[in-house]
Amino acid sequence: MSQSVRRFAVLGCLVLASLGPVVGPSDVASAASTTATSPVSLILNKTDGYLAKVRAYFLCNTATCKKDRSTLLASARSSMTSLWGLSNEAASAKVQSKYHAVLSQYVSDMRALKTSYSEFFVTASRVTLSGLVGNIFYQTSDVASDVNVLRALEQKKTVAFDLWVEGEAATLVAMQTDASALQSSSATTAIGIYANQLLEAESHSLISHAHGPVASFNAQLVTFANNQLRISVSEVLYLQGKKAPMSETQVANLNVSVSKEFAALITAETKLVKKK
Repeated sequence: MSQSVRRFAVLGCLVLASLGPVVGPSDVASAASTTATSPVSLILNKTDGYLAKVRAYFLCNTATCKKDRSTLLASARSSMTSLWGLSNEAASAKVQSKYHAVLSQYVSDMRALKTSYSEFFVTASRVTLSGLVGNIFYQTSDVASDVNVLRALEQKKTVAFDLWVEGEAATLVAMQTDASALQSSSATTAIGIYANQLLEAESHSLISHAHGPVASFNAQLVTFANNQLRISVSEVLYLQGKKAPMSETQVANLNVSVSKEFAALITAETKLVKKK
């Protein structure tokens, strides 16, 4: 691996408390009792429960849950089918204009999740499998954030930062993991290309979701994501033996800035989550 792909050092763990649970008791109760049939009501009442079942399979890492993998898989598959049905309904739903943007984001995020989910079951690469699990982690969180925003709109409220940030925080965790892979002494050119491609996709995700309740944090996200995108695009081209838009010196210098931007994002996020 070239020096230019020795990415920034891991800057400490993100405050995962900011992610919160994908589904809470009140949501489960609401989903069980609802008789509403409108797309917005169905998404609000059903999505969180389905997401929890998808994550239960893909994020299983205990001996207890591993014993029930077949059951968890069946539940995840059924939930993905239901989620895709909700997404298709949302894509063609005639709703109030205030819901248009968030439903469009919901549909987009569901498409990304379905792509990662489907690819997981056909790839034979262990590296790719690991990357896809990371994708599913942050993409389910993106969908959960969409639901949080939709619920706030339905209640005629501004979404709370700690609910909105669920997807962004998960994406930053995934980016931290992918950046760490580039620092490994065992990292190959293929791993370097794949990890940078994951970072590109994650950067695009941050940018598309940077419309939260705190304008200054949105601006920080966009700056960080755009700079990370510039780095990863050049890194991939270098590793493919092609001409890149940035020199290796420019990439190295920008890496220093990105490291600082990442740390500043985590600091700001932690303060905003704690702020009530």
